[in-house]
Amino acid sequence: MTGSAPAASEVLVLGAGLAGCTLARRLCAAGARVALVGTATRVGIEGVSVRARALLAEEGIDGALLGGPVRREGHWGSRSIEGQEWLVRRADLALALRARAQAAGATLHIDAAVRLERDPPFWRATLRSGATVRAPILIEARGRGRSQARGPALLALGRSYRLAQDAAAQTRVEVADFGWCWWAQAGRSLWLQIIAAPRARHPRGWVEAAAAQIPALAQALEAAQAAGEPLACAAQARLGDPGGEEEAGAMARWCTGDAAVALDPLSGQGIYQALLDARRVAGALLAGGDRVRARRRLAEQHAEEFRRCARHAAEFYRENAARGAFWESSAGVYEGLARAPRSRPLADGERAMRGVAGSMN
Repeated sequence: MTGSAPAASEVLVLGAGLAGCTLARRLCAAGARVALVGTATRVGIEGVSVRARALLAEEGIDGALLGGPVRREGHWGSRSIEGQEWLVRRADLALALRARAQAAGATLHIDAAVRLERDPPFWRATLRSGATVRAPILIEARGRGRSQARGPALLALGRSYRLAQDAAAQTRVEVADFGWCWWAQAGRSLWLQIIAAPRARHPRGWVEAAAAQIPALAQALEAAQAAGEPLACAAQARLGDPGGEEEAGAMARWCTGDAAVALDPLSGQGIYQALLDARRVAGALLAGGDRVRARRRLAEQHAEEFRRCARHAAEFYRENAARGAFWESSAGVYEGLARAPRSRPLADGERAMRGVAGSMN
């Protein structure tokens, strides 16, 4: 390496989304030197549950950032769905959490890590800009990465629309034969997200196909104009792979958020899970003591959460099995994962994976 070595932080957080920013802020508030690396957050709207809203408030997020509560309706299997949720723009929430992390003392790099190397006792990340950042403790918070278990292959396709006239604020969940969709509308804006298998038709035709099967969606889009291009991202449930204990420096590498355990979008608890996991990883790092044991305990907790998610998802996908092969095969994958060997239950994480059932109540 030529030139002077980069200044070392105590913790390097890769991923400036909800989990990464929350973790960075909490570590900085306790006096740690944290380097936070991440790129811009994708656009779109998220539904926020009561539990997630409470955690956001504890992280200092002003309730004015959230819209609602709004009415949630729809159909699942033979049941009608009723409830409420709050709405937030993903980019706005990410910016607010980043600002909180910076205010606490985190050094923010709006960049992407293109190479990660182990240089004992440090982890060294080379960024796209050519800069390097290093620290003895690495937190992987970049979303659905390498994994040791996976749910059915799913793709989430999102798109913004401009409505011809003001519409009442609400969200809706509906089912098609090849997948399901969730949309949120307020004023003259509508955000639609469709979740299906990548090979279910062609993603470019998903909106038209869904509208042909779902009268409520067809009505919502009747006089709407697309605003921007559709955005696609992986939506497969995954149990992250933190690395084996035999791996050099493995105990200095931690995972959080979707990098640790990513839920099926059906759970409706992505924000809650990200915040919850960031808090407990921060707690484990700040508690001191035996970090090898703490890291192993977190890995067991993530495995148990993933297994519970699979069990609940299997039940909900099975409700629509008569709709077609997508539902039958997805339920089968989740049923197989739910039968996997059970990890040792951990009481403090017992509530984390009630999201699938909660999103339908």
